[in-house]
Amino acid sequence: MSLSIWRICTANLLLFASVYMLFPLLPFWMGQQLNIPVTQTGGMFLTFAAALFVVGPFHAFLGDTYKRKKVLLYSLFVMLAATLGYAFVDSYPKLLLLAFVQGGCFGLATTAGITVAIDITPSMHRSRGNILYAWAARLGMLVGVASGVWLYQMYGFQMATYFSVATGLLSMFFVSRSYVAFRAPIGMSLLNIDRFLLQRAWLPAVNLMLIAFVPGVLLPLMFTGSYWSLLALALLAFITVPFTRMFVKLSHHCQRGTANTTCHLAIESGLLIGVVVACRTMDVDVIHHIGMVAAAVSVFFFVLLTYPYYKKKRVR
Repeated sequence: MSLSIWRICTANLLLFASVYMLFPLLPFWMGQQLNIPVTQTGGMFLTFAAALFVVGPFHAFLGDTYKRKKVLLYSLFVMLAATLGYAFVDSYPKLLLLAFVQGGCFGLATTAGITVAIDITPSMHRSRGNILYAWAARLGMLVGVASGVWLYQMYGFQMATYFSVATGLLSMFFVSRSYVAFRAPIGMSLLNIDRFLLQRAWLPAVNLMLIAFVPGVLLPLMFTGSYWSLLALALLAFITVPFTRMFVKLSHHCQRGTANTTCHLAIESGLLIGVVVACRTMDVDVIHHIGMVAAAVSVFFFVLLTYPYYKKKRVR
């Protein structure tokens, strides 16, 4: 594995750490800052999730028309500007706007990063590179959540926000130090779903959403001193490896990036929906019950539906 792929994986870890550093804090802190209930602040995560899917169909065109490394860097920069805005936002509509901008740029950055990671990895090592890159993202989520809560307890929300931005800037540094060879444009259309979602993997994607929902629904409880979500995130990081391999093996030629993007979107969607449900509920016992039911359902879903489907549909 080259030095560039290690740098891109480190950048991916730092990117996810930067974003997830504030996720356990935002529902409660924004409620205090804007004087609105937590049930309302949860809407920002739906906006964040929607932005991931709104910008996705444009990524193939942007990555083909412009240098993918620049798409990644510019997306990161705008995302960090939106992140910094959380420390100063003064109204709910502005909060939703910041969440949409952050989510959209996060989506562009992650999909551009997936493409860059594939481009700089030799063909004989791409399966290994895909798994390493995906695992770095999940490790970044775990590091970000834990460090964000610690920073808030020690220094407050504004300092946690500044650390989040600083972590993102360090991610940009590692991206800038990675060499990405020039690739001639192939003439992609402005909107392209095929390079964004792997339709053959829809069933494993639903299963992965169910699995990611569990740490998502537990995540806001970290603000109240419950740390079960860290264990759930650690399990998600472990599960990411076989699921990434599964998505890739369901893909056809030149769809490896699409497979990785679909896997990433399934995880992010499940996590964000879980956070929204927790914000709407705000009952610790009910949240724990929902998490246990979702975990049980996801296991049965995999055994009865996902694995048989994968064995039947795999092409690699």
